[in-house]
Amino acid sequence: MVDEGTRRIHTYLNLSKPTQPPVSVLIRVRNEEHALRRLLECLRLQKLDRAFEVVVIDNESDDGSAAVARTMGTRVYTFPRSLFGYGRAINFGVKLCRGDLIVLLSAHSWPQGDNWLSRMVNHIEECNVAAAYCRQLADGKVCQQEKARFKIFAKQNYTLDKEALLERCNAGEDVYKVCCFSNSAAIVRREVALRFPFRDLPFSEDRAFVLDCVMAGHSIAYLATASIAYQQPATFRNFYRIGWACNISKQLIRELGSEAMGTDLHKSELGRKVVRLLCKPLEITGRTLEALLRDSSQLGRAARYATVSGAMSLGCIVGELTWHRYRKTTCCDSSVLLIAEEA
Repeated sequence: MVDEGTRRIHTYLNLSKPTQPPVSVLIRVRNEEHALRRLLECLRLQKLDRAFEVVVIDNESDDGSAAVARTMGTRVYTFPRSLFGYGRAINFGVKLCRGDLIVLLSAHSWPQGDNWLSRMVNHIEECNVAAAYCRQLADGKVCQQEKARFKIFAKQNYTLDKEALLERCNAGEDVYKVCCFSNSAAIVRREVALRFPFRDLPFSEDRAFVLDCVMAGHSIAYLATASIAYQQPATFRNFYRIGWACNISKQLIRELGSEAMGTDLHKSELGRKVVRLLCKPLEITGRTLEALLRDSSQLGRAARYATVSGAMSLGCIVGELTWHRYRKTTCCDSSVLLIAEEA
């Protein structure tokens, strides 16, 4: 629906006809029916001065996620679980999108305010960058470990180009940290995403994309004035996987950076890291008991802290010891993605 007074779009379009909208919103989902419904409602409220489509890549959900997406007017495609990878799913979705600008969103990322989309679109155009990502805020109360995720998002805008990347890495900064980016809420030019497909990493394929993109001469921007509320499922399995995948991907990105820059960017700290991680259970136990002694009513919060910390620590140890098995990871083969079908 278009308000004739302001000429602004107040809902997204279901473009079943072969039209080409200027902007596509690409959402990845697996068994997140309620989160997806909330996200699509947020998108309905967005005010943008041009048309945009919504494309949903469903990873064989069995909870009704695909049905919700279809009911709310999006184009839905099924991506087989047997082929799933974060990079693979995005690469597949990029080819299905019709817009020149593609907004990437996780189903559990919810735009804050009705001008979020317009800010993202305007920023990538005004800064003339290849891609941009925005600030993420916790959705509701989270434990200390979950808060750490949101500390990486700066309060000021910035742009990363090749000169800045090389300067910071040569000064000793970790290339993994310098290449900060998040596909949970970002915008990328379609031509760039096709030229630099996301690598098939277990985690942080977005940071590898930044490395590939910036080393080729493009720039990446961060927009602090646009934000989304973000929430991870608080399960032992989920946080174990985060710790495991994060440590593997850190090493892989350092290796990719070393190859791209012709210098060794690896951090020689395996022994110290493993010892520190093995001591983590003692810290977890101590902090849990301390919280309970202060206030016995905090049992639930203490249990959550222990679960999250224990899961992430165990995952980090396994990832640190096994990352070499994933060396020489390359971009996924796009030809195998042709079996994915429209739902």
